[in-house]
Amino acid sequence: MTQTRTTVPGQSCPEQDLPVEAQAPMDWQGKVLKGRYRIASLLGSGGMSDVYRATDLHLEEAGAKDAQVAVKILRSELTRDGNALGLLAKEAAKSKCLAHPNIIRVYDLDHDGDVWFMVMELLEGEPLSKVIQRAKPQGLKWKGAKAVLDQIIQALAYSHQRGIVHADLKPSNIFVTRQGSIKILDFGVAQALRPGHQEDFLNQSLGDETTVYGYTPAYASTSLIAGKEPQVEDDLYALACVSYELLSSRHPFDRQRLDEQQRKAFKLARPGNMPGRLWGCFRRLLKEEARRPSLAEIEKTTRPLPWAHLIYPLVVAAALGSAFYAWQQGGKEVAAAREELKAQSDHQAALAELSSRPVTQLLAGLGGFSPLERAGLLMSNRDRIIDHFGQKVDEALKAPARADLPNFPAAAKVLVEALSYFPNDDSLRTLEAQLNQRRLGLYNALAEELRARLVQGDFGSQGAVDELTGLKADLLFLGKQLPALGDQAITTYKGQMSAAIDQDDAPAIARLLAIGETFYGQEQGAADTIKAAKQQESAIAALANYDKAVAEGGTADYPVDAAEAFYARKIGVWNDGIAAAKDGQALDAVFEAEKAFAATLPVDLPSLKALRHNLANAYISQANDLIAHRRVVAAAPLMQRANELMSD
Repeated sequence: MTQTRTTVPGQSCPEQDLPVEAQAPMDWQGKVLKGRYRIASLLGSGGMSDVYRATDLHLEEAGAKDAQVAVKILRSELTRDGNALGLLAKEAAKSKCLAHPNIIRVYDLDHDGDVWFMVMELLEGEPLSKVIQRAKPQGLKWKGAKAVLDQIIQALAYSHQRGIVHADLKPSNIFVTRQGSIKILDFGVAQALRPGHQEDFLNQSLGDETTVYGYTPAYASTSLIAGKEPQVEDDLYALACVSYELLSSRHPFDRQRLDEQQRKAFKLARPGNMPGRLWGCFRRLLKEEARRPSLAEIEKTTRPLPWAHLIYPLVVAAALGSAFYAWQQGGKEVAAAREELKAQSDHQAALAELSSRPVTQLLAGLGGFSPLERAGLLMSNRDRIIDHFGQKVDEALKAPARADLPNFPAAAKVLVEALSYFPNDDSLRTLEAQLNQRRLGLYNALAEELRARLVQGDFGSQGAVDELTGLKADLLFLGKQLPALGDQAITTYKGQMSAAIDQDDAPAIARLLAIGETFYGQEQGAADTIKAAKQQESAIAALANYDKAVAEGGTADYPVDAAEAFYARKIGVWNDGIAAAKDGQALDAVFEAEKAFAATLPVDLPSLKALRHNLANAYISQANDLIAHRRVVAAAPLMQRANELMSD
């Protein structure tokens, strides 16, 4: 697509300012810039850059709920021009200083190799130009337009106080968010672009909003067109054009390219929806008269007259008197007008009364008004609402939940409520990021403490177990899941559990099992150990219940299965000793140990019978070896032991 370059009367068109063939946007989707910004999708394209939706990976890692940003990637035509790039960097630095709810935030200008990009606040909504198109042919009513103009005026006042002029204010540079807030785009950046480079993402059809020499002719004063340095008055001229168009759906000069004399001779008509006091200011601006109003004067004309509340009852009385007279004359339709007038009066009074209430009552009463009225109430009370939620966040952090820990979940709930009213507020988003960083820092510190304790393996008392359980509760409170424990912690746990099982240490097994189920349940390396410990604990409990019943003089069936499970390791060691025995003495050691152990049991276990069978076979095998070597006398005791075992 060839970018259109519009010439201005009396303006030369040097060779270097000729149209530039725009390149198709590169496919950046899925790529990561500077190791931080992962590109998701294309939002719009201008002559010198493309704007993408992206994820700030640093914010995402910190746990921020909203890590979405807009990334404007500059085309190579601009980055190859050192002067233009330097100007853009300077203006971007200015824009970063503009922290106002009605100005889009510019977070950074950076580069990744040869690729230069600007990181900005991500907006959801539509440009004001689309709102104007939908309002054709009469334009917006004053009440709706005022909510828009008030926010534009606040943004300009804030910027001008800091010495920054926009110089390219137009409907496509004014964004209306889904919540009804106004955001002005490209603040202080338009003048950094080289002549002939248009930058218009929200009005891709272009038409009469073609940017020339860093400004848009339809909204540029004669001073800007003449190439003079941008001044505050240039923004006010553009504001007058935008306001006229907003209230009438028409440009004041029908987008004609007029010189100074033609502009002054042009017959301007007041839009029907524009108050007369405001029109007096804007007419002087559009005609570029010597004595032009300031932004403060313009803002004053948008407010109700201080004596309007005194005049209004007289107007109402006159209207009611006329209605009564007309009713007497048979004009009953006036009664309906009277009721409508009263309803409007009551509605305005309700708006004013709600705005004066405490914040909690103000927010509770928003549901009774239209979306635009709600947006106006929120914006006019923004500072005290933000302060209200800031205090609630502080109170929530102190609310008791976990000893010695700030109540981050409660504070997060407060922030969710606040962001439902002001989703793009910088102060709320900053507070959210700070709370997430604090929460993540505490979580990481406690996670390191937990790992260190598990590696040390201090599980020797119930107090130590209780402290570990408390650490777990703190971590789940802060992060909703436990951290990975690491191989060293698993090795320590398995070693202690194996030792406890070998020693039949029931209290230690119980403590370690509680720790294992609390911290190692999801760790594969400890699963077999925990399973064996559960079997051992179950067997211990069954045997303890039997011993208790006997001690109390009762009767009970001996838990053979539990005993088999409990003594399996011991009997397994004896079977291993039989298999490894090299002589009769080794077999005798197993024989004596088994005999003494069996005497302590009230029943003969199947596993012990099988062990004695293995032991008898081992005696016979060794006796046969001795007989084969003609050592009959030495073989006799072995055969005797084998016969004794076989007879049991």
